[in-house]
Amino acid sequence: MSHSYKETSELGKGFVLFLIIVLIGIFGLHACTTSLAQGNKHTEVVTVCDKGSVQTGSGDSRSHEYRVYTSGATYVVKDYFGSEGTRFNSADLYGRIVIGKTYIIKSYGYRVPWASNFWNITEVTPTDQKPTGTCG
Repeated sequence: MSHSYKETSELGKGFVLFLIIVLIGIFGLHACTTSLAQGNKHTEVVTVCDKGSVQTGSGDSRSHEYRVYTSGATYVVKDYFGSEGTRFNSADLYGRIVIGKTYIIKSYGYRVPWASNFWNITEVTPTDQKPTGTCG
């Protein structure tokens, strides 16, 4: 049984359209959840006690996240995109954060300890203000 070029072409167009809709749906859902989290902003003056790259996941879904341990809370530095902005240079921001320095940290998200979910840093500004808590 042979198919004409026109039938094969129509099947190909349908598949491409389906693939585009799926990709838009996936990225759209991710952008919506990021936008929702970006609505919950957090600002704190802290001293950076330590930082590290932590492996997350297991098997084929292994990844890492940059964590920043402070005198106040634990934060992550991750790339994001959403209605409140985007960032694709998380490694650069993470590299500029210096252990022992005090910063005004602006972040967004939700801190959910049992899910290992941390505030995501959006901005760090060096300061001489008194930090929340102490290291150690």
